Amino acid sequence: MAQTATPRKRKRVVKTPEARRADILRASREVFGTAGFADATIADIATAAGMGKGSFYMYFETKDHVLAALWEQYVSAFYDTTQEILGRGQAWWPTMDELLLRLLDHAIENAELHRLVYGSANAKALELCKESNARVVDTICDFVRRGAVAGAFRSANPEWAFRMIYHAADGLLDELITDGSPIDAEAISRSVLEMAHRTLGDPGLGPAGR
Repeated sequence: MAQTATPRKRKRVVKTPEARRADILRASREVFGTAGFADATIADIATAAGMGKGSFYMYFETKDHVLAALWEQYVSAFYDTTQEILGRGQAWWPTMDELLLRLLDHAIENAELHRLVYGSANAKALELCKESNARVVDTICDFVRRGAVAGAFRSANPEWAFRMIYHAADGLLDELITDGSPIDAEAISRSVLEMAHRTLGDPGLGPAGR
């Protein structure tokens, strides 16, 4: 009598905590993008990540913390870029220009995440995201303070000036992204650089930034 082959059991794949966390972030971005942040549930995210709901809570307390972690990924990528640019030791203004241009490019490339955070997140999630932003802003403000001492930036308060530039550019992009308006990256870049040179006080523009 012919023997039938015994079906082999599928080998269970054991993932590292880092891989599991990455699965949750990937799944969350998909679920938030389709269902919207407000309507997305922990169960939806867990299912999309291929795990039980209980496993989700081993990595995150709430979906607000998941969104904050997605934003932290976004900010960390630019923070690393900021450190790399600052580490080159270029002249003050070429460094500032490159920082601003790379910041704008990074924001535009991640337009969907911007739309998600500022268009549908609640106050708690926004506060967590704001805390992530501070790391990049504070780093560049330190650069600006040193540039002011060196005479490269001549604003009466260069740190405030940079913070205004950052929030103005960030606010404009968020408005365009949220509205679904066409984004002319070159035109935005020109406007932001012009604002930066005038607001921070580029000595090359002459008296009163003219």
